[in-house]
Amino acid sequence: MKKLLTDPLLLVGSPAAVPDIRYAAGFNAPDAVVCLCIGNEIHLVVSALEYGRARGETCGVILHTPDSLHLESAKRRDPVAWTVALLKRMHVRRVRVPWDFPAGITLKLNAGGIRIEVIEGPAFPERAVKTRTEIECIRESQRAAVKAMKAACARLRAASVSSKGLLREGRRVLTSEELQLFIDRVLLESGCSADSTIAACGKQSADPHERGSGPLRAGAPVVIDIFPQHRGHGYFGDLTRTVVKGKPSPKVAAMYRAVKAAQEAALGSIRAGVRACEVHAAVHETFVRHGFQTGLIGGWPQGFIHGTGHGVGLAIHEAPSVSTAENILKAGNVITVEPGLYYRDTGGVRIEDTVVVTRTGWEYLCPFRKAIAP
Repeated sequence: MKKLLTDPLLLVGSPAAVPDIRYAAGFNAPDAVVCLCIGNEIHLVVSALEYGRARGETCGVILHTPDSLHLESAKRRDPVAWTVALLKRMHVRRVRVPWDFPAGITLKLNAGGIRIEVIEGPAFPERAVKTRTEIECIRESQRAAVKAMKAACARLRAASVSSKGLLREGRRVLTSEELQLFIDRVLLESGCSADSTIAACGKQSADPHERGSGPLRAGAPVVIDIFPQHRGHGYFGDLTRTVVKGKPSPKVAAMYRAVKAAQEAALGSIRAGVRACEVHAAVHETFVRHGFQTGLIGGWPQGFIHGTGHGVGLAIHEAPSVSTAENILKAGNVITVEPGLYYRDTGGVRIEDTVVVTRTGWEYLCPFRKAIAP
């Protein structure tokens, strides 16, 4: 699963927040740990509280605790002290760190005579190419996303429409917040958790990362973006659909047709050996052919204002990027394909699937129907 660097690589932080630690050591915790990859060895410093769990969950990792590093009581809760003690024990005077390594720890290590080299690019470039095990983990999370999307669409289908155009369930108005909470509960039943699930209606959906709030309305686009993380293995899934309860406006209907065609064009160009920018260009060209422009409109960026996709794994956004980047897609890359159009006077339309790149094309991790009706 991992290919260790020859030079010492130092990672400090919570594995839940620093996916590289989870990737290297196979351990997850909410509190900070210290991970040192040196030669073919992985050293992990955890608190005494986490030692038993780390011993049961890791394989081939050399574990340390503040006690085993002979730290005095005042320093047993200080990851900086753990780091200094571990480096001293391993006779390491120079380490490589990722670009987002904590600045405070960097300063303290420099003051202690440790030379630090900041890595350009990812600490583990091989994370971008997934193993079969990793692909199955992502597939499990994607299945949970599809299950939640099916449930959300069914709820929108079953809703009635008030005389004011609001979606109702009995006497209650159905809101973005209620739909988000419902989606999160379905994900939890599948062993996944979610943060910032999107259910944005109408003009709110013109902002790609707007979560959405307030009543859901008939005739307006509802962008539903679900990106669950499995509570066990930690891999993500990612799925977006845009639906309209009732009859969409002519512009929204045209936007939907263009986005669907753009995704088909992107998928048609994906295979190992293709440059990511070629996939992105296929989307842009499709939107131009359908008459949708991108740029500053009324002082706001509008149209196709983001990349075509991104890698998915232990982080929801990771390598490879599918945008204007020149990187080459490889078999085993797991990426999203999510073209979208966003106009402030109308709202947004986005369709997103997560696929694995193969030598000859791509495969869905878990398909779900694409229709403007929920």
